[in-house]
Amino acid sequence: MKFAGDPHHDGSPDHVGVEDGNAVLRVRVPGGADAVYARVVEDGEGVLVRAREAGTVGGSAWFEVSVALRPVVTGYRFAVVRGTRFTWLNQEGAHGHEVTDAGDFRLIAGPPPPAWVTGTSVYQIFPDRFARDDDSLDPLAEHPGWAVPRAWDDEPEGSGPAASREYFGGTLDGVRRRLDHLAELGVEVVYLTPVFPARSTHRYDASTFSEVDPLLGGDRALRELTRAAHERGMRVMSDLTTNHTGSAHEWFRTAQADPDSDEAGFYYFTDHPDGYVGWLGVPSLPKLDYASAELRRRFYGSDDSVLTAWLTGEDAVDGWRIDVANMTGRHGAQDLNREVSGEIAARMREVDAARGGDGSWLLAEHFHDAGPDTHHDGWHGVMNYAGFTRPVWSWLNTSPEEVRYLFTEAPLPRNGADDAVRAMRAANAGLPWRVLTHSVNALSTHDSARFRTVVGGDRERHAVGVAAQVTLPGAPFVFAGDEIGLEGRDGENGRRPMPWHRSDGWDRDTLEAYTRLLALRGELPALRTGGLRWLDAGPHHMTFVRALAGQVVLVHLADGAHAPVTAGLADLDAARVEVAARGGAVRLEAAGADGAVGLTAEGPGYVIAVGA
Repeated sequence: MKFAGDPHHDGSPDHVGVEDGNAVLRVRVPGGADAVYARVVEDGEGVLVRAREAGTVGGSAWFEVSVALRPVVTGYRFAVVRGTRFTWLNQEGAHGHEVTDAGDFRLIAGPPPPAWVTGTSVYQIFPDRFARDDDSLDPLAEHPGWAVPRAWDDEPEGSGPAASREYFGGTLDGVRRRLDHLAELGVEVVYLTPVFPARSTHRYDASTFSEVDPLLGGDRALRELTRAAHERGMRVMSDLTTNHTGSAHEWFRTAQADPDSDEAGFYYFTDHPDGYVGWLGVPSLPKLDYASAELRRRFYGSDDSVLTAWLTGEDAVDGWRIDVANMTGRHGAQDLNREVSGEIAARMREVDAARGGDGSWLLAEHFHDAGPDTHHDGWHGVMNYAGFTRPVWSWLNTSPEEVRYLFTEAPLPRNGADDAVRAMRAANAGLPWRVLTHSVNALSTHDSARFRTVVGGDRERHAVGVAAQVTLPGAPFVFAGDEIGLEGRDGENGRRPMPWHRSDGWDRDTLEAYTRLLALRGELPALRTGGLRWLDAGPHHMTFVRALAGQVVLVHLADGAHAPVTAGLADLDAARVEVAARGGAVRLEAAGADGAVGLTAEGPGYVIAVGA
């Protein structure tokens, strides 16, 4: 697939500006055009606004048009006219046929999410498995009655009734002891899965939101961890279950004890006190009903609400990852998701303004098409499984027998890089640009197999995946242990303890790749906030450009040998090209006078070429 000759627009600063209530939109058209129009919708009717030609750079004409910003969301696409041919340009790409509004570019009105997010990187920690207070390895003698104690070197079972109760004894003080490792790796956000008391080591079945689990060290340990992280220039994000509580939660116990209580309205009772709706039918996770105004007040509305309390005060956390965000406020015919997420986002802005901070991040878990849930001022970003994780898996996996696709018995699909690009463009077309850039690119999470297992233990393919997550729009997201090559066949089995005492067995080559690539992203503004322009894709490669304010970064990713690829980049200054390459498998030939560069590959690898 060749994209270099396609017209291009994205939501980056090179293409979008806002002036006096209008959006100023710029389109890059290789070879020029007879006319370019922005197509917007006014009162249900499509309207075309003609753009003016604003100059030519390197053989491409730039067109500029101003359109009025609509309340909440401004949707638009472009018609590029050449003779009798119309090319429609939307967020999915260029099309020679009519398209629907579904893939339109979208600008969201209102205050933007925190600016720091687009330049950051995230390190996910499952507290029970990261580090203990000390270097002990044996099962802990002191443990709650529900727990199944494990030695630090034990492998999680991965399934069965004991899976959620396996107790390895990691703590927040243990996390604090290991912050130097995160600093050396180059990550900037420490994301903790839930820290509230529960009857599992997952802690998604919270028994209260008012304190940190004493097994993790309590409130004191979280404050000290947050303080230590802040002193290193890092931020801390925690995990909140807006969709449900645990069945041992103080709210639910009150609700069962008193059908006339406010708390009884927090849940969906079908036959009080023991008939109620659990998340996906799980009785230990009673689902919350946001038709209750009192629930909204206690969860996020009041000054002492759950959400507010942990974002304020000394050594507060810097944001929330929202568990099961796609199901929050939804049950049967009831759909309050947009309303609730908008109220949460507004409340977080109020808290940020009151404390004088630079904003807190609201990240939504979403496994599937997140687009419809993001076309308003709500979730800042999503865990982009559909637009990054699964497309990259489908390309780079080696068909490991133990890894399954989604929640089926089917094996992982094997597709080419070109199909992965199609999938990313289709899925991400539904996300407004500001949502895409405030989302995360994960190769593994605590809910998935480890990427190292997905690629069959191949460190070269692993490194290609890391290069993708660092160079595509969105924040790189590293699940603790990925950087040293930990494996795991599914979400449970992948939650293996960090082998601090066996560091001689770490894959140092993979650790170096993570460190180098995260540092490169930190050095290049175009990789953090620049636009994305696809150039080429085939079964074994994908090639694209990130650009911002004159800085051009060419990225070529390959999983194996492919025919030579020529990328015509008049805006890539050959005299100032620096190349970050993975081994010698992928090579870039110096640009000629016309700016053309040649790219070849003999095996898995990447080239990241930095121009002016």
